[in-house]
Amino acid sequence: MENNRTIVTGYLLAVVSAIAYSAKGIFAKLIYGYGVDPITLLALRFALALPFFWLTFFFYPSGKIRARDGFFLALSGLLGLYAAAIADFYGLLYIDASLERIILYTYPAIVVVWSAVFFKEKLGKRKLFSMAFTYAGLALAIKLFGGGFLKAHYLGVALVLFSAVIYSLSYIITEVLGRSVSGVKISAYTTTAACFAFLGTWHGKSFPHEPQVWWLLLILAVFSTYIPVLALVLSIKRIGASRAATVSFIGPVSTAVLANIILGETMDLSQIAGMCLVITGVLVISSEKRVTEG
Repeated sequence: MENNRTIVTGYLLAVVSAIAYSAKGIFAKLIYGYGVDPITLLALRFALALPFFWLTFFFYPSGKIRARDGFFLALSGLLGLYAAAIADFYGLLYIDASLERIILYTYPAIVVVWSAVFFKEKLGKRKLFSMAFTYAGLALAIKLFGGGFLKAHYLGVALVLFSAVIYSLSYIITEVLGRSVSGVKISAYTTTAACFAFLGTWHGKSFPHEPQVWWLLLILAVFSTYIPVLALVLSIKRIGASRAATVSFIGPVSTAVLANIILGETMDLSQIAGMCLVITGVLVISSEKRVTEG
């Protein structure tokens, strides 16, 4: 009974994380409208979110961590939260939030590649087939063969795809660390490393003064940073990375809906078809992992 409750909780946490995280592109687009640059946005986003992580940490203390684990916690934060976020948010300057989410969602397929490289997992026919679905969908979504995009759009696509590659690597590090480090501690330490990196990069330019911007930044920090990061880490500890990744298929759909309602963005049939192929490919990969693990 307790095991079933743990699994259900894990799935619910993954759903919350996917929906909350998917809204970050929407908030970023709104904040960019006030002349705020990506580095300023990210520095303030993590500075505002950091106290929430440490407040949670003090409510749920745990034992000391080894120096080696501390190093990999910092590395995970610098890769998955710092480098990936910079590439992602700069990419949002050139492409719509809905398209950004489709591209970023290819990360579960990239995780499979990293697993083959680092853990020597075999790339069977099922995995290769699902990866073909994923990247065919990506090609449709970005209109790779239609000539419908300008060079600036391809720069945005390249930046977000790079973000997915880096994020997927940190995902593996987080899964390994989760075997010996608490989820609350992982989120607190990784966010701290990313926050100091952003503040060190930021030079105080385009500092916002409008109250509306600060409200948007606070919502971004809490709803699309603190909640999804902590929920994802706790979800992975309960149901594993592959199952948590499966649930994240909600992300691209929720982003497309929110982008349409709030920003007025639309997706044509090619992009909708591409999104469906990407989701299908990721679901096949994730279900294959569950069979293997079971």
